[in-house]
Amino acid sequence: MADKAPPANQPDLTPIFVLLLIIIIAGLGSVRSCNPSEPNTGCAQPPPTQTPEPERPGPPVTTNLKQYTVQVGNFKTRNDANILAGELRSKNINNFILQANGQWLVCVGRFVSADRANRMANDLKARGVGEPVVLPPKKK
Repeated sequence: MADKAPPANQPDLTPIFVLLLIIIIAGLGSVRSCNPSEPNTGCAQPPPTQTPEPERPGPPVTTNLKQYTVQVGNFKTRNDANILAGELRSKNINNFILQANGQWLVCVGRFVSADRANRMANDLKARGVGEPVVLPPKKK
């Protein structure tokens, strides 16, 4: 029996498959995640989330701070405190979160005097940042 030769008019498709594979791989490399903070990137903006209202600051909470600070919110969960902290950072207001007496406190600044802390509290109030309360340092 004689070996069968391939039909004469069938093209070799290997280069086409290689080219398609290269195009697919290159296309996957250009895929990136959307960053909503980058305008005009074609990324869909996520729906706005409702920010939980901070609880009204009651009397100052005893903290372990050695300086005065300004409390702008207190929450039962760390996640709620993180949301307010992120909003403050978006307004270029540096802040930090403390845990005291089972609450999560969002605070702004560490001050050596009550006068400076009160000035910050008044400034925050003028900027519409909740009901700031000055927390005194822990008494020894």
